[in-house]
Amino acid sequence: MEGKTKKTPVTSRHAVLLFFTSASVLAYEILLMRLLSISLWTHFAYMVISLALLGFGAAGSLLFLLSRRVYDHMDAWLILLAGAASVSFPLAFSVSQQIGLDPLQLVWQKKEWAGMAATYLVLAVPFLFSGGLVGIILSAAGREVPRLYAADLLGAGFGCMGIVPALTLGPPWVLIPLLSGVLLAGAGWCSMATAWGRKGVLVFPVSGTLVLACYVLLPPVPQMHHTKALPMTMAFPDARVEAETAGPLGLIHVVGSGLIREVPGLSLNYGSGGTGKEGALPQQKAVFSDGDSLSTITRFTGNPADLEHLDFTTMALPYHVRQADHVLILGAGGGADVLLALSHKVPRIVALEANPQIAELMSGPFAEFSGHLYSRPEVRLLVREARQFLHETEERFDLIQLSLLDARGSSAAGHYSAAESYLYTTEAFGLYLSRLTDWGFLAVTCWLKLPPRDSLRVFSTALSALRQAGISQRPEEHLVLIRSWNTATLLVSKSPFAPEEIERLTAFTDSRHFDVDYYFGIKEHRANRYDVHKEAYSFKGAVALAGLKAKAFLRDYLFNVSPTTDDRPYFSQFFRWDKAASLYQQLRREFLPLVETGTILVVATLVQAVLGGAAVILLPLLFLRRARSRVAGAVSPWTMAAMLFYFGAIGVAFMLLEMSLLPKYILLLSHPIYSTAAVLGAVLVFAGWGSFTVRRVGSGYLWFAVIGVCLWVLVQAFVEESLFAWALRRPFAVRLVLTVAMVGTLSFFLGWPFPIGLREISGRFLPLVPWAWGINACASVIGAVLGKVLTMSLGLRMTMMLAALLYVFAAVVLRFQQQGAEGLEP
Repeated sequence: MEGKTKKTPVTSRHAVLLFFTSASVLAYEILLMRLLSISLWTHFAYMVISLALLGFGAAGSLLFLLSRRVYDHMDAWLILLAGAASVSFPLAFSVSQQIGLDPLQLVWQKKEWAGMAATYLVLAVPFLFSGGLVGIILSAAGREVPRLYAADLLGAGFGCMGIVPALTLGPPWVLIPLLSGVLLAGAGWCSMATAWGRKGVLVFPVSGTLVLACYVLLPPVPQMHHTKALPMTMAFPDARVEAETAGPLGLIHVVGSGLIREVPGLSLNYGSGGTGKEGALPQQKAVFSDGDSLSTITRFTGNPADLEHLDFTTMALPYHVRQADHVLILGAGGGADVLLALSHKVPRIVALEANPQIAELMSGPFAEFSGHLYSRPEVRLLVREARQFLHETEERFDLIQLSLLDARGSSAAGHYSAAESYLYTTEAFGLYLSRLTDWGFLAVTCWLKLPPRDSLRVFSTALSALRQAGISQRPEEHLVLIRSWNTATLLVSKSPFAPEEIERLTAFTDSRHFDVDYYFGIKEHRANRYDVHKEAYSFKGAVALAGLKAKAFLRDYLFNVSPTTDDRPYFSQFFRWDKAASLYQQLRREFLPLVETGTILVVATLVQAVLGGAAVILLPLLFLRRARSRVAGAVSPWTMAAMLFYFGAIGVAFMLLEMSLLPKYILLLSHPIYSTAAVLGAVLVFAGWGSFTVRRVGSGYLWFAVIGVCLWVLVQAFVEESLFAWALRRPFAVRLVLTVAMVGTLSFFLGWPFPIGLREISGRFLPLVPWAWGINACASVIGAVLGKVLTMSLGLRMTMMLAALLYVFAAVVLRFQQQGAEGLEP
């Protein structure tokens, strides 16, 4: 900072303001992820973290530009920024919804890219104001930095952990005014002892009034995309919402309409030729989670004849191949798979439902409509996550059924290509197989796409799981695959399918006009007979995957259908950039719909992160004459390049690790909202603790931190599978503590490189300080999205190793710069 400025003394009241600001901002960041998952399709953690960093980075650059004016009237600026931030919480999201971003049009309409950029920048505004507030206090703190930094980190941790139980209070948008109030309360406490605070007392009622006015006149309610299942269903003339409930895992709606008839994979032969009751279907109600993921509650009077239609779906196949007396249903939802099992007189049914809200609806207001389905003696309903339950239980099942856990429309459009799922990985399939009886099998039903993707990926993943389970000799004899016009069902057996079972299979498919795509020894004339495709795509793909040419098929196929793993849990990510040109040449007009929307959004966000970071963080510094002249006159080009590489590399590396940790711990904590809250909170608190301890050590200890990061990444890679398997048998509290301990250990070391580097240049190259902040902030903005791209492409483990290497390179560059500084500096 140039010249003298009259700084306001920093006291404990500023620590209170810092605590409340950090708590409200981090809570808002996680809340924003929930709001975006309602309006669009997934939580967009990578985008929210990136735009939050963009706002904070831009605030830092602006503070450097306005330093004299700000610090001469610090308390006034703090109160004004607190008021602006509190108003921007509801206003920014409301305005973003008015922009009307349509990700589906990104590949068709150039104007949507402008809408994407506008949405990104508008949502960054609350973080700009709050980042300015935090930056002013910390930069003016002097010797009080440790105490204030502790308040900042404690507030961040409290906000991350406190928002999750708060989500049970109602729909997520009702919490926005509460967060604004928390921020204003902190600012009010801070202002009471200041002269300007007494003068500016009107800021608080005005801000509060504006918050309420925004909430009433322009409510921050997510506008669901028109292609989501709930808006489409509400277009029915008699559609009505019969129940609505909210929680951390989703916003649940139950809709009633006389037009709702949803039976995925229902045979087109049902109701014709004497089959079925002339196509009659029972009354249904639709259940939606975050406006999508449609499942149904079917009226059940106890008469098995009312369930005849379920026997005309591909999901009924396992009951016609073998007798099943003990069945496990994963993702029970409204109970369709449970009803199917009851229709086949299964005496013992275990139904798992991860969302307690759905379980409560089925056991409460819709119990009578569903025939008290989950209270029947044959059915045991457990509110549990599938892999956690299977790690705990000693039960063995004749059949484990996993059916259609994503929404049909969203799956077809590729909205979930960037979403993690640990139910469809090789490790998950291996766990399912280990919980089967000797003659048991796994049934997996997915949506059918053309060219086939989901069905072939399920097939390849099952083959991989069979081999890892020790069935390495002829695992292809353990698989059968059939399809209807819109679903495909795969059976994976612990024992080879016998000839008489194949006969029962073909009798089932022929009577319902389903196509058989695979069983061991199938001939091509047996495939593609009813729902005829231009080529027998699924048959050829399955035969190739089961044969000697599997590697060549996976290499040459237009889509990525290789087995998914816990290290790359992106089941719906099929697009291959190395095949983009070939795909376009072969499909021409059909090319664009086959580029998954989730992939497009990630790439679009990366582009705008690069442009936005450079524009609002670095550009102000480039135009600041005194910053340029001071750097040019005091620092050699080598030093400039070395130090900027250092701060850029550690910024990217930090975010690559954070963006790898977020999806990794979804497996342990069962849901993205829990993982995000725990990981972000642990990273902020423990990285801050690490930064605080740096003041006691010399610059040479940077290698201690870098080695600590590298060792953590290597140890995690070796112990992760067994450690997670152990933890999944433990209560949620134990898994949460383990997550905080693991992430906190790494984050402690991550907190060292930045302050060590900053101290190095502060002592020797003071003009580089604002550039160090700017480059690190810009690199972090980019790294948040780049981390998502790399985890999808390379996997979580490889991305973490790449981050560790970046830390090594950064430390080497800093070391060389230190050794050569005297000879290179003028």
